[in-house]
Amino acid sequence: MLVDWIEVNNNVQPATETPTGRSSCMYPGEPPAPPVEGAAVAEEAPIVITLEEFEKQPVLAAVIVSQPSNFGLRNAHSNLYADAQEQEFTFDFQDAAIVLKARPVSYQWNYGDGTSAVTTIPGGPVAGNAFNTQTPTSHQYTETGDFDLTLTTYFAGDYSVDGGPFQPVAGEAAVVSVPHLMSIWRTQGHNVSENCIENPAGIGCEAPTR
Repeated sequence: MLVDWIEVNNNVQPATETPTGRSSCMYPGEPPAPPVEGAAVAEEAPIVITLEEFEKQPVLAAVIVSQPSNFGLRNAHSNLYADAQEQEFTFDFQDAAIVLKARPVSYQWNYGDGTSAVTTIPGGPVAGNAFNTQTPTSHQYTETGDFDLTLTTYFAGDYSVDGGPFQPVAGEAAVVSVPHLMSIWRTQGHNVSENCIENPAGIGCEAPTR
């Protein structure tokens, strides 16, 4: 209830009333009871790191590696793999200190020839030149030409608030790598009796073609 205060002058008859311009808010009826000692206090809402906040962090994309580098043969297995790293970030959020860990969990490959695949492992190098070596992440190009290989790595996140236990972020952050050029060539086999010094016009001595 809002009360306007007035000043009463009883030195004159009849007494006069003059508004003071001040007002106060009064409790209707009895004032509220004071808090009971030991009573439960409402807890603050927990701090939650969402996928949107996760995606704001500068997560480094995986690096695409081909073996041999940027080169392959038609119908042969080209070994491809991702160099992806676990990463950790620290930042302040809603007046709390956050530690967030990002770890790669899956890889979506788009080979540039109209085909794609998803793997749960990044793959890795193999011994030798890796021509026609099948691996869990290798790919066979059926046509010659230059192809832009692209990769999207999905990272899962776990975060800690003010040094507390780690808990998962709901969802995965998608991070796109720089495209990787694959140059695919064809091969032919022939039996010859002379080398290119002896017969410069012989089979295989001309400039390579696709």
